[in-house]
Amino acid sequence: MINVSYSNIKSGLVKLICEELKTVLERLPREEHEESSAVRVGFITYHTVLHFFNVKSNLAQPQMMVVTDIGEVFVPLLDGFLVNYQESQSVIHNLLDQIPGMFEDSNENEAVFAPVVQAGMEALKAAECPGKLFIFHSSLPTAEAPGKLKNRDDKRLLNTDKEKILFQPQTSVYESLAKDCVAHGCSVTLFLFPSQYVDVASLGLVPLLTGGTLYKYSNFQMHLDSQQFLNDLRSDVEKKIGFDAIMRVRTSTGFRATDFFGGVFMNNTTDVEMAALDCDKAVTVEFKHDDRLSEDSGALIQCAVLYTTIGGQRRLRIHNLGLNCSSQLADLYKSCETDALINFFAKSAFKAVLHQPLKVIREILVNQTAHMLACYRKNCASPSAASQVSQVYIVCMKLYGMCVHCVNGTWCVCVHCAHVCTPPAHVCCMARSHVHVLFM
Repeated sequence: MINVSYSNIKSGLVKLICEELKTVLERLPREEHEESSAVRVGFITYHTVLHFFNVKSNLAQPQMMVVTDIGEVFVPLLDGFLVNYQESQSVIHNLLDQIPGMFEDSNENEAVFAPVVQAGMEALKAAECPGKLFIFHSSLPTAEAPGKLKNRDDKRLLNTDKEKILFQPQTSVYESLAKDCVAHGCSVTLFLFPSQYVDVASLGLVPLLTGGTLYKYSNFQMHLDSQQFLNDLRSDVEKKIGFDAIMRVRTSTGFRATDFFGGVFMNNTTDVEMAALDCDKAVTVEFKHDDRLSEDSGALIQCAVLYTTIGGQRRLRIHNLGLNCSSQLADLYKSCETDALINFFAKSAFKAVLHQPLKVIREILVNQTAHMLACYRKNCASPSAASQVSQVYIVCMKLYGMCVHCVNGTWCVCVHCAHVCTPPAHVCCMARSHVHVLFM
């Protein structure tokens, strides 16, 4: 889906996209040991209306069909819209050569967004297959259509209790649309090229919930940013991917999965639904320990994922994991993994942004870190070895403080009492015999 509004045509962005697609489509993902890809491709251009293209292999020239009813989007053709690239290569290349010229006289600067996603989903639904939408968009969707948004970039709300409003979607349209996309195995990857406010909090909800990716190039300049964009596009098209996935996590007695973080959608408490799952995505699972665990039998976790491959096969992948259990906190600290901790705390903070002010979230992160240090000092370190706290960070969590600093700025924690302060306050604390681990 290519936004062919006036600014995108005049800047040369549409021409750049069309030229690159000729190369990228040669690299469509395929099953191992297969010579060609089974992926079919289709093309839509849009501004305030949608243009569908028939690129059937027996045509001399591509044919365009225009859908003006963006309130109730439908797919005007089935045969010839989604085609095998190798079979229709000449027609597709003709289309990509023609698109920049088709709209060079257009003065339309407004654009829609939700109807574009709806159109792609309806096309996949009609073809009875899952798939992925690549949308190249550049502006706030202000045209009269479902999902219309307004500019709400109010800097007066920053650092106030109302700041969280800026991170919440303006309308429920996009969440509802994302839910429908997941139900039909439609993943959305969005390339944004904004020169002004574009409300990522609303538009980004669709790629987030459908297992897609959002790439944002603010004030895109051809000579500076084109290579990064092309690298991102090539990488995203070529990556291994599975569609229409359902994941379930099972555990042995004593603990259970309570929350899931990532590009997922959940209609109930057990089934994790993903429109797509690729090699760059991760699902973080939070477990609750609610019963006694046995050190002899340990803790058992099974993760089962049912998904559709690029070739259309339905497959089941199962991971079984056995973890040791210990009644000693020292063993826990020795075995902790910084990457997993940062992944969990970062995604938890991202989720909390929708409901709490940033200041509160920062304080929670600091307090959680301080509590981790205090627990070690109280339960694991000998009274004469206060420096062991820093040793724990050096051995197992040496990058944890630095990563938390990325959110909170420079701060320090007393290894005796877990007192938290920021410079220059820690100088006074040290005068009162506080022993600090400083994170910078």
